Formats: sequence, structure tokens, C-alpha cells
Amino acid sequence: MFFVLISCKPASSFKPQDKKPTEFMLGNEVLILEKINEISGKRIGLVSNQSGIDKSGVHILDRLLEKGMNVVKVFTPEHGFRADDNTDSYKDPKSGVEIISLYGSKKKPDSRDLKDVDVLIYDLQDVGARFYTYINTLFYLLQAASENNVPVIICDRPEMINGDYTDGYMLENENKSFVGLLNIPIAYGMTSGEIGKYINAEYFGNSVQLSISEMKGYDRKKDFTSYNIPWVKPSPSIYSPGSAICYTGTCLIEGTNVSEGRGSEKPFEYIGAPFINGEKLAAELNTYELQGVIFEPIKFTPAETGNAIPVKFSGEQCSGIYLKITDNKKFESVKVGIGILIALNKLFKGFEFRNDNFIAKLAGTKRLRKLIETGATLQEIVSSYSNEIDIFREKRKSFLIY
Repeated sequence: MFFVLISCKPASSFKPQDKKPTEFMLGNEVLILEKINEISGKRIGLVSNQSGIDKSGVHILDRLLEKGMNVVKVFTPEHGFRADDNTDSYKDPKSGVEIISLYGSKKKPDSRDLKDVDVLIYDLQDVGARFYTYINTLFYLLQAASENNVPVIICDRPEMINGDYTDGYMLENENKSFVGLLNIPIAYGMTSGEIGKYINAEYFGNSVQLSISEMKGYDRKKDFTSYNIPWVKPSPSIYSPGSAICYTGTCLIEGTNVSEGRGSEKPFEYIGAPFINGEKLAAELNTYELQGVIFEPIKFTPAETGNAIPVKFSGEQCSGIYLKITDNKKFESVKVGIGILIALNKLFKGFEFRNDNFIAKLAGTKRLRKLIETGATLQEIVSSYSNEIDIFREKRKSFLIY
């Protein structure tokens, strides 16, 4: 007799192995490593600044040149190619490539700029706020591409704030400017690739031959810091991811006579002025039940930075608040910014909105200032734009990639 012994393992050991998560790759890494043939032999116009790096900290311009690509010129947004506020046109001393500024009197490439360009590549780290001017540079770039029949590739990058956070008033046409060009809310919740698709469809009838070099392994619900991208300031006063997260709301303070923290160690996280009582302001704001943040009293003395935007109260001690974020996912920066404006107007006689109506350009509407000055509550102000943002959120869905 023959006996066959069969080894029986527990059923659980036969479960298929969990699928390995896709390794995260930036859009520029996907372009360089997997799609380089799409741009090989073409004359490239690159749109970037110091933030256009890969996960190793190497700039996309250097990667393209390493691969023997023909980069004929680089276009730069506000603050210049090296974030030094150099908005002149010049030759980059490192690469020898021509640098053309798209800020100031010239915001859009013209036909002469594009006559020797076969493809435009856009790679900028955005912060997700309507008044952060890089998306306006993207708008003008796509407009020029449409007019001159030049294809565009957007190298996608993670959002710095909550990837699904949308909030604030829609822009009204009478308040259009270079700090508010698109009919979107203050926080629009889209990556550069997604907002690029939106602009192409909504403004140019999809006339631009636009492609997105998509990220791999990107989850919009994860924090920006979880992707381990070396930190490079996307603009001179965005010192850290904390500055970027707060900026979408506290940039509204630029429309007032209160410091938004420029010239301090934590721009957009510190808010104050010499005429403010920080303890009183913090106590008031902590009663507003704003999620994901605690307001702490702070004293700081702004110092000149050498950047183009003036520093308020340089050399003067300011009393105010520090926005201590406790939960990035619950933190709603626009509501926080509005809440701060409400509290400042309520508590301090020295508080004023700027007389040039800059607050309307930032908010996208004159309604915000009027409501604050007439004593509206935060809930009443949020309700005043709830219908329009619901409509935008529905429209936004069709442009999401991730």
C-alpha cells in the first residue's frame, strides 16, 4: 500500500498577496523617465522657476539638458527663475538658456517668443489659491499656445493644501486682476494639470493641444509632506508647507493695514500689528469654533526681506496671533481668513481695509467687505457664497485626474 501525504496549510496562507502601492513619481519624473521620446528632437520652451525640481532635488531644466533635449528658452512667472524677483530677460549663467519673464508689463509669450518653439512644458509648484499668480501665468500660456498652435505639456505636482478643499467667493468680472483672473473660488482644489484642463475647456474651447504628464501613486487625500519632495520655496514668502496651507486664507489680510507676517519667521502664519492686542484677538477667534486650528497670542517684529512686496511695520513690534494648525484635513483656511477679518473689525479701532479696494480683488467680490463692515457673522458670510461654490464643485468633478 502506498500512502500519499499531503501537507495542508491554513486557508489564510493562500490569500493573494496585497498589491504593492505604486511608487510616487512627479509629473516631471514621468516625462523624463517614461515619455522622453515625446519631446526628443523638439525645440522646447520651458515654463518654470526654482520649484520645478524632482524628488532628488534636481531641476527639470538640468534633467532635460542631461538627456540632450533642446531647451531653447525658459519662461518664468512672478518672482523670477531663482525666486530673486529678477523679472528682466537674460541668459541663465548656469545653463546659458535664455530666460524670459512673464511678469510685469509682459504676461504672455508673443509670436516672436514662440516662433522657434515646438512644445511648451509647464512645471511649477502651485499652492492652490486663486490669487497665487502662477495659475494666471498658466492661463496666458495656454492662450498664447492656442493662438500660435503650440502644444503644451503640464508636469503635474501635488497640491500643498487639502486636495479636495474648495472654498470662498467666485471671482466677479468687475474685480478681475492679476491676483484674480479665473472664475473660480479662492481655494479651488485642483492640481496644475487639473486646473489646466479646466482653463482649456472653459476659456479656450479645448483648442490647446494639451497633455498632462500625470503623477504616479498620487493620493489627493495625503499631506504634501508625505511625498518627501525636497522643500523649495515656491515664492519668496512661502517659507514652509505651513505658510502655504495658511496662505489661501490669510493672504486676505494683505487687503488691510494689518501685517500678514511678511518679514517674520512665519509669513501667513503670524498675523498682527502694533495696535492689536494678541491675547484679546486669540481669545475671540478661539470662540469661533474653526476646525483644525488653535489661535495663540504672539509678538513678532517684521524685518525687510529685500523682496518686491513691501513689509508692513518693518522694525516695529507687532502683537497678534499664530495659527497653530492641529489637523490639516479639518483646517479650512478661507473661513479662517474671513474669521480673522471679522474679529479685527470687531475688536480694534485702528483696523482698516486698504483704500485701494485690494480686498475686493483678493476676495473676488465687494460683498465680503460690506458684510464684515455691517457686522455679519462668519456663518452668514459663508452662506452668502454657498450656492455658487456648490455649482463650482459639481463642475470641477469632470476635470479631476486623481
